[in-house]
Amino acid sequence: MFCERVEMGKMGRILGLFSVAVLLMVMGLFSGGVEANMKSPPPERAKVIIIGDRVVDIAYNLGVVPEAMSVRASLWPMAHHLKTAVRILGCPRCITVKNPQAVPEALKEFDIHRVIIEKSDPFCLYKPEITAERIASVLKDSGATIEYVDFSEGLESAVHQTAVLLNREDRIAPLMEKYGKAMDKASAKLSQEKSGKKVLILNGIFQGSTGRTILRVEAPGGYTDRFLLDVLGFVNCGDVFKPQGGEAEKGYYMVRRQKGGVDLSPLLTADPDIIVMTGDVAGIQKALAEHCAADPATAKVKAFQSMALYALPLYVDSSVLEYPELLQQWIAALIP
Repeated sequence: MFCERVEMGKMGRILGLFSVAVLLMVMGLFSGGVEANMKSPPPERAKVIIIGDRVVDIAYNLGVVPEAMSVRASLWPMAHHLKTAVRILGCPRCITVKNPQAVPEALKEFDIHRVIIEKSDPFCLYKPEITAERIASVLKDSGATIEYVDFSEGLESAVHQTAVLLNREDRIAPLMEKYGKAMDKASAKLSQEKSGKKVLILNGIFQGSTGRTILRVEAPGGYTDRFLLDVLGFVNCGDVFKPQGGEAEKGYYMVRRQKGGVDLSPLLTADPDIIVMTGDVAGIQKALAEHCAADPATAKVKAFQSMALYALPLYVDSSVLEYPELLQQWIAALIP
């Protein structure tokens, strides 16, 4: 066991080297993405409004974008890329509760007469009472044609339905072939034995107005558990950050602020084997470094001792066709 000064020096080197690795990884991902996009034509615009992340994602992969869309923009990273080309009308809750005139007004503005609505159960784990289908009642007198993509029979069926509605049937076979190969590649690297390693998922949200990063811990039972940790055989240990008498908010526990920074003391109790960072990774690294400086005992956490800290993409079951590639990234980082 190292003395406190050595431990903090080691922690500084770990976080410093990790920052460089993350930068190189991000540069590689973006350069690869640009090259890939140059090989395929840009998507065509269709005179339609789409309600639901998953249908928008399928349409995009079929080479089509709508004039406007209602998606969970605060959760789905791809929405920030699409918003430069597609009008975001708000999330499905916004367009049915807060601003029910958003879609009818967009229909008139864009002179659109078709709306494609996602049917999925659940639509959102964080807001189980919300469904994209609720917009149909708002549009009953709009004169628009309402069409649905039903996910109850699986992804391939949903792709086929979307392709038919957008006249892209010729794209179905190559798209599903690509998806199948990617899933096979990911599955081949999975072990039948589950390690049961403990994983803590930290999410950072940078606030431009304050220059601070809000830290959240993903609660067990959410999207990461369902689509990633359960598949990999790991356990979410985020419950140590659950506030007394409190519940998760949109799938997360807020990390309390205290004088001098954020309170990450539950790390010692959780003692995770792996720490995954999503969102504003630089802000998370800074918070970890500050906490370790204030409490050197934190350097004894298993994840720090084995340098098992990883910046990985978040998945909220929106980019349904990109899921295999994302799963591969998690496997590459977390599976030896």
